[in-house]
Amino acid sequence: MSATVSVRALLAAALLVTAAVPAGAVQLSPHRATYALSLDSSKPAKRVNGAKGEITYELRGNSCAGYSVQLRQSTDLDTEGGRLNSAVTTATWEDGDGNAYRFRVTNTINGESPEEADGVAERKDGQLVVRATKPETETIQLTKGVLLPTQHILSVLAKAQQGDSILEAPVYDGSPDARKIFDTLSVIGRGTSDPKGLEGPATAPDLSGRTRYPVTISYYERGASGQTPDYTISFDLYDNGVSRALKLDYGDFALRGTLTSYEALPQEACSK
Repeated sequence: MSATVSVRALLAAALLVTAAVPAGAVQLSPHRATYALSLDSSKPAKRVNGAKGEITYELRGNSCAGYSVQLRQSTDLDTEGGRLNSAVTTATWEDGDGNAYRFRVTNTINGESPEEADGVAERKDGQLVVRATKPETETIQLTKGVLLPTQHILSVLAKAQQGDSILEAPVYDGSPDARKIFDTLSVIGRGTSDPKGLEGPATAPDLSGRTRYPVTISYYERGASGQTPDYTISFDLYDNGVSRALKLDYGDFALRGTLTSYEALPQEACSK
């Protein structure tokens, strides 16, 4: 299991077209959310007998100041080879127009020396140029049309509100090695505001009555052979960017993420 998979998934969920999202069309709400992880019993698991863990996700900012994301995930897997713990932390900032990006990702397995990715990206003439300092110092030029994580979720929400159901685009978030681009396929279901079956935190005042969309995103490493996705994430996505009912499918097994706490954070004024 690559722990950075979950980082990318949450950035997308919480996160697909190359066209820019109209300013003010979608407003993301600053918030802090916690998810309890467990093994998804609806999918037969290979070599994994049990799982538990937690994800904490925090989004701050707006289209004027840019968006910052702090994410922490700890997962304990009971595997045929013994207990495995992965601990992931990520910190990112993206400007409101998707033309600048900073990222820092740390992935530790069983407390050993962490894998790290660190760098900045800037869009010039439509092309992202990445200057990485970890895992090694290098400059990477990405192809045109690549979306950053917040661009990705804004595009998903914009298309959802337009009633579109299929979206495709390449996405870059810096993990796991500051180099990879993932081609994505998103399937968006019809929106609903039905409160039936929602967990307590999902009925918070600022979420009550909001439309949410069932979204499934498949990630394919660019250049890899085969047509099977590296992983797939499913979730309910509210029209303000909050997610619930996570499912992280890694192929051999899947995890469920249940929303256990939610806190709306202060929203700063923005003229965009």
